[in-house]
Amino acid sequence: MKKVLVCLVNYEKYCAEGRDRLKAAGYEVTFNPHGRVYRPEELHKAIADVDAVIADNEEWNEASYQAAPKLKVIAKFGVGLNNFDLEAAKRHNVVVANCAGLNANTVSEQTIALFLGMLKRIPQLAAALKRGEWPKAEYPVFAGRKAGLLGFGAIGKKVAAKLVGMGLEVSAYDKFPDAEAAAAIGVAMTGMEAVMRGSDYIFVHVPYLKETHHLVNDDTIAMMKEGVYLVNTARGLVVDEAAAARALDSGKMAGMASDVFEVEPPPADTPVFACDNYICTPHIAGDAFENMRANGLATAAIITDVFAGREPRNRQA
Repeated sequence: MKKVLVCLVNYEKYCAEGRDRLKAAGYEVTFNPHGRVYRPEELHKAIADVDAVIADNEEWNEASYQAAPKLKVIAKFGVGLNNFDLEAAKRHNVVVANCAGLNANTVSEQTIALFLGMLKRIPQLAAALKRGEWPKAEYPVFAGRKAGLLGFGAIGKKVAAKLVGMGLEVSAYDKFPDAEAAAAIGVAMTGMEAVMRGSDYIFVHVPYLKETHHLVNDDTIAMMKEGVYLVNTARGLVVDEAAAARALDSGKMAGMASDVFEVEPPPADTPVFACDNYICTPHIAGDAFENMRANGLATAAIITDVFAGREPRNRQA
């Protein structure tokens, strides 16, 4: 009997159909007992005799693959692969596939929720009210202002369409520009520096790669308008949090919102946490009930396809 390890916390609770499909196909399924992301030593012990893994955000490097001599396939629950050494996976003949596209609309909805909460200072005003205060706040009308997207993939396109519908003038930068989709939505494709310099609101939707590490830093923040607002629902390491905190403190950034962090879970001394003009959520942008079900079924399908000799969807290695 082939063994499948599910690294994702709450998979058994929210992805029962995916679990049942694996069991019906004859797999022995075990789950993460820690209630959090596996630490490396815990992962290496857990994967010693498994044939397949449903991965979360634990680290997959050379040592990980060496610790799993029977491993044939990893199905990433979600999209991001920044925690994978894909070249090492290829050397060890491990198939890696993800669930690209399934979370795009839900992440875009959370992006807009963070944007409005940040701009309208909803968390801060609610907290003040609960302290017995009766605060007032001023904030800009966003219709007619300029929004810029760093990244115009599946999520970026969904965010752009929502922003256009809200009356904003939207531009976007992408390494591989999709001019046809941009024209259909009403978005101007432009350069990265143009987005940085010309936007009142900047939305981060690039993948985490070597070239996007700390893409938002002291130098790029200096390019931005005074009083710019930033939303990051991509990957935490795309934004230098210390640089962002300095910009929030100085007023260069009027506000920032994020669902992702350089270290997850973030420590209590994360620099931006001390800034009153910063709001956040705990990397839950894609966690709608419907998405959990869809990703559960998709990860189960990746594993069953590989062992049936079929090419899985969204293969990355």
